[in-house]
Amino acid sequence: MGSQHTHKAHYDVDEFDLLLVTASDIHGVSRGRFVFRKSVHGIMKNGLGMAQASLFSGVLCDIPLCLTEYGDQGWTNGTLVPDSTTVRPLSWLSYGDKKVGHVLCDFLSSQGEREVSMSREVANRQVQGLNDLGYVISVSAQLEVMVFHKNSLNPVLLHEDITTLTNTLMTSLLSSGIPVISIGKGLEPGKLLIGLEPQTNLEVADCLHRLRSMLKSLCVNAGYDVTFMTRPLASISPNIVSYRFTLLDANGRNVFDAADDQMTLSEVGQGFAAGLLAHQQAMTALVRPTLNCYSQESPDITVSWTNDPTHSARLLIDNSQTGPHIEDRLPTLASNPYIALASIIAAGTLDIRKKLKLSPELSDSTPDEEGPQTLLEALDRLEKDETLTAALCPKFVKRFLLLKKNFEINRLEEKSSDRFEFERSIYLRAL
Repeated sequence: MGSQHTHKAHYDVDEFDLLLVTASDIHGVSRGRFVFRKSVHGIMKNGLGMAQASLFSGVLCDIPLCLTEYGDQGWTNGTLVPDSTTVRPLSWLSYGDKKVGHVLCDFLSSQGEREVSMSREVANRQVQGLNDLGYVISVSAQLEVMVFHKNSLNPVLLHEDITTLTNTLMTSLLSSGIPVISIGKGLEPGKLLIGLEPQTNLEVADCLHRLRSMLKSLCVNAGYDVTFMTRPLASISPNIVSYRFTLLDANGRNVFDAADDQMTLSEVGQGFAAGLLAHQQAMTALVRPTLNCYSQESPDITVSWTNDPTHSARLLIDNSQTGPHIEDRLPTLASNPYIALASIIAAGTLDIRKKLKLSPELSDSTPDEEGPQTLLEALDRLEKDETLTAALCPKFVKRFLLLKKNFEINRLEEKSSDRFEFERSIYLRAL
């Protein structure tokens, strides 16, 4: 089913009796609390205290003792700072004449400085850098989400009627500011497909972050569970998210569109694609960030000039009425949308700045080097890519590596049970 993006652009906190104040942790999970109306204006002005370590814990909310600076500071609080432009309703939580809203936050350290390693801040700085080059990124997303009957591992079957669920999701998401185009069953048991309209800059990551929390809440209310674990069932294809994007100039023109009809991508588009491919090895850790992400094959390090979804290339070039778009098929749904957006922009703009062109041998050819086959290997590639690390944020990358190695890699080495069951014990409920 489809619909149009109809929510209004701006909401005021005075419209709500209860406000959910949250920020994304490093894994893409919402952290925060509800605030009553009488306290909302004070929170919007002065922020809300939160333990700094709560946004940088392990995937199972493990205390990050490996981040020694927090211990040195006595595990002090930082401050959630609401971004007033992100206020939206949570329509399905409203009751009677009482309305519930939601606002996304940035984060200040205990020293009162913006926390540069927070995932939303990492993405925002990449967006600002892209804007400084004169470009805006426009992104649409397609998600495949696994839906189970509540408190079970029994996926929704292909013949089951879930119209009530999809109608509830469509209505509630649209009325809560999520620009949904379509929601429907996939071709395998349990698969729910969700398409989102194009959004610019940080909006797409904000939207995907909200969507993850909303889906969990809405599905539980309807008698189902969802998970963003990459592969919760060995017999079903992975949960993925594809990002279809282009760059726009100040006049809204698609700058991937080549003036020369003989070219499919402009020099800017070629440079962006070349950067994504050049840094794919390191990016894999960021957009396939769990042990379970490596139970599937990675896309080839190639570009395909076709929109055939069965093609093994990592990037698909799609020519539409609005000009060429690149579809990136590397990320899984376990990835933090802020980190995914940041890594796409960082890698792409590195080669735009160098004015590099896409190598012909990377188009529809067999790559010389395969991608990382394990999370540990991917983390090693990220650690060695000093250029991408510097472009993203060295402090963020250092923390990401420490948390992944301490709370996921090390747990795997200590496991005594079946590996797949072990992965599910970590990720099924946490993501």
